[in-house]
Amino acid sequence: MTGFRDPTGTAGPPPGSGLTGSAGPSDPAGPAGLAGSPGPAEWSFPADPGCVRTARAVVRDTLRTWHLDPVTDLAVLLVSELVTNSLRYASGPVGLRLRPVGGPDAGGGVRVEVSDTLPVPPLLRTAAPDEEGGRGLLLVASVAVRWGTRCGGMGKTVWFELGSAG
Repeated sequence: MTGFRDPTGTAGPPPGSGLTGSAGPSDPAGPAGLAGSPGPAEWSFPADPGCVRTARAVVRDTLRTWHLDPVTDLAVLLVSELVTNSLRYASGPVGLRLRPVGGPDAGGGVRVEVSDTLPVPPLLRTAAPDEEGGRGLLLVASVAVRWGTRCGGMGKTVWFELGSAG
């Protein structure tokens, strides 16, 4: 996953954002061919701690543009956890992809995918009370409508879906 796909059609990543790639056209059919729905948005971040802040900002801005305010804060929190995990355990760029799910009748929601170069799936575990880490994936599993992982030769993707009710 490289580059940037902008659902609003504006040119390029935000200045100083650390994003790579350039803007591409949005998918006019949107998710699952729903006319008038925004297409997916994708970013690739360098393996730098500052990308967590940038990832939160682009998720917040994109979901607000898509009028998915009810899931915005929760999506930002979960993206922050997953991008941080990618930086902590993998090397290389971190990919982020947002795609609206459902339609107007279903209330809408979002599917979020965070990809990295480590082909090993994350472990869902319960952290000890005095551990600093180990809670991010449990948080995702607890609040997402659906979630999972995909592993391949080039790395893995951890994904989750949130409904408009959060």
